[in-house]
Amino acid sequence: MDFIKIERSVFEALVSTLKNCHEALLTAISQLSHTPRDEWIDNECARNILCKSNRTMQTLRSSGKIGYSIMEGKVFYPSAEIARLLNENYYSNET
Repeated sequence: MDFIKIERSVFEALVSTLKNCHEALLTAISQLSHTPRDEWIDNECARNILCKSNRTMQTLRSSGKIGYSIMEGKVFYPSAEIARLLNENYYSNET
């Protein structure tokens, strides 16, 4: 086993720096774990939720009425977009 001698002040500075790094890392992890993540819904599931046809979904995308993303030829919608569309078209039958 090899030993390295360093001054106490240098050792204490290293330990202090490591503690600061550890605290910063824990803070970053905590913030990341509490960040809301937007879920993505595929086209088939979105069609079922909205009760729309493939053609209607295409029209909504083409007209800019719903946000979407395409990955490897498959269409995905942010869940917030589906919720927004549902809320915009909500009506109540209460009298």
